[in-house]
Amino acid sequence: MSENLPPYLLAFGAGAFYALSALLCKRGLELGAGTIRSLVFSNWIMAMFFIPFPFIEGSLPVLEDIQAGVMLGGIFFISQATCFLALKKGDASMITPIMGSKSIFVASFVLFFDLTGTPSAETWIATALTAIAVCLIAWPKNGLKPSYLAISLGLLTAAGFGLTDALVPELAQKSSPAHVIFSMFWTVGLSSFILLPFVQGKFTRFNKRSDKWMFLSCIPMGLQAVLMSVAIGFHEVPAEANVFYACRGIWAIILTAWLGEKIGLFESQIGKAVLSRRLLGASLLIIGIYFTPG
Repeated sequence: MSENLPPYLLAFGAGAFYALSALLCKRGLELGAGTIRSLVFSNWIMAMFFIPFPFIEGSLPVLEDIQAGVMLGGIFFISQATCFLALKKGDASMITPIMGSKSIFVASFVLFFDLTGTPSAETWIATALTAIAVCLIAWPKNGLKPSYLAISLGLLTAAGFGLTDALVPELAQKSSPAHVIFSMFWTVGLSSFILLPFVQGKFTRFNKRSDKWMFLSCIPMGLQAVLMSVAIGFHEVPAEANVFYACRGIWAIILTAWLGEKIGLFESQIGKAVLSRRLLGASLLIIGIYFTPG
């Protein structure tokens, strides 16, 4: 594992930042920050985190970089939209672990399209554990019906992000990884302008009660995007890195139990039994690390 330890650690750290972002975002949504409005600001701020990337290369993106970035950014943008809808309809401590199933989609897309980073048998064992985890995590509290819409949106988000991650190493390695990734996330940022007409209320009106959480969530979201894009864009282990990234599920549950009540998050009151079951499901993702090849 030592050979691929850097991208694995980057993916693991990205998972922690993502879980924190989801928790803060969920609090902002509960207080009325607005789903589409939060998505737009998040994408704009996330794009800014990638401004240094062309300077890393010391040159500007060429047409090939831009074309690859636009395609990847388009898929990512749609996935990001479904992610925010999923958080609006369901708990962050449920949606975030469910998206750990992204590792299954990454491995499947890599194998189906014969892309860079074909998963090994051990990787398939690791990704299969996430399917079991999804069942445990999504199982509702006794007496309550599961939110099938939230679960479906979470899985759709995982599939979209999975397709993106499967394609990034293939396209980035054929060109300049830094330029492709820069073009990808600036496509996401610029595409967000088309959402402005759909924002409810006044877009520029600042609501101190809700927007502070929304803007705070954008910082770890940008950090996780940088860490994960480097992990899969500069290295050829997309499926394996996503097993480590899937640990965001366990981060989300821990942060919900520890931080949720402190920030007034409603889902912190869902009960220890549900959180324990979700923790068990997320723990299966950790077991998957053992099977991740080096």
